[in-house]
Amino acid sequence: MVSAESQIEFLQKIQTLFEDSSFSATYKYALLITLTNLAIELGNDKEKELTIPSNRIATRFSELYWPQIKEYSSGKNVGVLNQNNGTQAKIISILLDVQRATGLERFSDVTAHSIWTRKLNSIVSTIWQNPIFYLQEDENQFIYKYSNNKSLTLSKEAHLCLRKFSEYIIQYAKNGWMTHLKTNAKNQQILNSDSDLESFLFGASRDTLIQLRPLLMDYQDGRCFYCSRNISQNSKADVDHFIPWKKYSRNIAENLVLTCPSCNRSKSDMLAGIAHLENWMFNAATNVQRNNDIHHLGFLSDLECNKRIASWAYHNAAIANSNAWVMQKQYEPINQKYLILFE
Repeated sequence: MVSAESQIEFLQKIQTLFEDSSFSATYKYALLITLTNLAIELGNDKEKELTIPSNRIATRFSELYWPQIKEYSSGKNVGVLNQNNGTQAKIISILLDVQRATGLERFSDVTAHSIWTRKLNSIVSTIWQNPIFYLQEDENQFIYKYSNNKSLTLSKEAHLCLRKFSEYIIQYAKNGWMTHLKTNAKNQQILNSDSDLESFLFGASRDTLIQLRPLLMDYQDGRCFYCSRNISQNSKADVDHFIPWKKYSRNIAENLVLTCPSCNRSKSDMLAGIAHLENWMFNAATNVQRNNDIHHLGFLSDLECNKRIASWAYHNAAIANSNAWVMQKQYEPINQKYLILFE
């Protein structure tokens, strides 16, 4: 059994990694975010090791960097942000080559292109030679172990803790990533104190989500997903992440619903009540045509992945005795009734 003391020790070691100033690139942050997300998507709450294929790691690692190959502008100068204190990080160079060769803007389209399979080996080699090799000391491999570049295996402690403390680990990694970019002298001509850097690096693009309004309006018969009130075609309807963005920051077609602004603000970062969960599971997440249509607009679509994410989120909430949002100022405890839906 992974004791409470072991979990605290794991978090202390993670914090030490974040505070280690010997890393010259942002790779360690990307790797920790990647492994945390994959532990959620591929793992479970059983106390056992989890083996993750290198191609899965490389693809998710690249997905984090893809928005960052675009030029950033803060009203001063414009340019691609430097991810390394020396020459530009190799992952950025590889992804820029892919973008120039394909002319594609959306990562979901890139991974379906023939060039992607050719570039994956180079990306895997880059990750294995840098963050995976240097993140841990050989005598203290507390997160993972590996013998080649085909896969790595999370320890049972890491498997459990990455899932359990994901919000803390990912936000800490994002903050470290932003600090690294802000303190890099090569980025000083691009950034300023008012830069909304987090939205550029990790945010769900509001403009990207707005394009879903008409499609979701049709599928939801012009009604808010949560309160069922009519939403005017001209209103500022919101696209909401059913499993909140704060808990799992990725745009997946199955996870996106249209809401009125009032419900969106009220629900905020909470999980939704059981009636909403049933509606989502049986009418939104499993609507193949709906999610294919969203996918064709450039969003990732992965029903099984989204179900695992939802199961993880609600199981964690039940263990923590959390409440679910029902409607404005109304909440209910997340209990076994919720968890049965995932069996």
